[in-house]
Amino acid sequence: MDRATGCVDQLPSEVRLSLDASLVAAATLRRATGIDPRQCQAADVTHQLQLAHVLRDGGYEGVATLEEALAGGDHGLGTVERLDGELVIVDGEPWRVDWRGVAEIMPPETRTPFVIVSTMDRPRTMRLGDVDRAGVIAAVEDLVDDPGAVVSVRLEGHFTSVTVRSVPPQNPPYRPYAEVCLSDEVRWTHQPFHGVFVGFRFPDLEPGASIPGLHLHGLDRFRTTGGHNHEMQVRDAVLSVGVSRDVVMHLPERTMTDLLETPPDLRSVQRHLLRSGPSTIEQLAAALGVPAAEARRRIDWLADRGFVGEAPAGIGEPGGEPHWQVALKVHGSKSTGAVAAILDSL
Repeated sequence: MDRATGCVDQLPSEVRLSLDASLVAAATLRRATGIDPRQCQAADVTHQLQLAHVLRDGGYEGVATLEEALAGGDHGLGTVERLDGELVIVDGEPWRVDWRGVAEIMPPETRTPFVIVSTMDRPRTMRLGDVDRAGVIAAVEDLVDDPGAVVSVRLEGHFTSVTVRSVPPQNPPYRPYAEVCLSDEVRWTHQPFHGVFVGFRFPDLEPGASIPGLHLHGLDRFRTTGGHNHEMQVRDAVLSVGVSRDVVMHLPERTMTDLLETPPDLRSVQRHLLRSGPSTIEQLAAALGVPAAEARRRIDWLADRGFVGEAPAGIGEPGGEPHWQVALKVHGSKSTGAVAAILDSL
């Protein structure tokens, strides 16, 4: 048993990553390829599925089900496959707010590319009135007074006004997240609003590992609408915060060492498949600007090591060329401190 987290140490293929000395007190990034819902329920643990860098680069394919993701907590946020709306997890229930602003509870088999969850136990609370979003941020800092901690946040009550957003589902080849937001983001304002916002305040950890700052997703009290929060004016609400100093990163069945040791020309194949989805050899060659024989060589190298595999039947034309997709397999576990290099390699 890990006394710092309350987690059983025998999660498969777990890797602890050493951070710079200035960050050690703030968080421990750990990798686990599986999690038992009966484990890791300690109050000071935040679970994050996938690196934020991957989502920002267009990694919108689901890598786990919501049932698997919710094993780590009952409070959180994220998105679902194809970046199809904003995910809000409140009291163990996963709600998706689509681009029209309609909230819908999602079935457990729904796949997600990115989610952050925690369990708020013995939170610190404060009543807020007549403050804007900046005032909420200041109140969180006053309650925690620790810039290096990961803070889970819940804000529930009456709001004079809230501005929220969502995005429509995307199709391969996936564009980076910033481009999607610029062209496809839909915002709307509710005046007034009665509901709950949940989320996290992350410190600035290793570049690309997480999204620093305060991020909140919300639902109205009737669970009919909500979204990713941009602005708010609180009338009367209760702010609850929990503090985590242990962040468990769940990466989709790949080892940090394998990623670091993959040559750059082969990482370009992984990057293309991640962003564009399953592709044939010809499509891959055209995208990378290399001959088909070279694309085949790279695919064969990655397939031999379990990094890519043929896509399931039904993708592409019947009887046509096989499509290849990322199939990130576990090959071992080895500690490494080169987190920045890993992020650059994705």
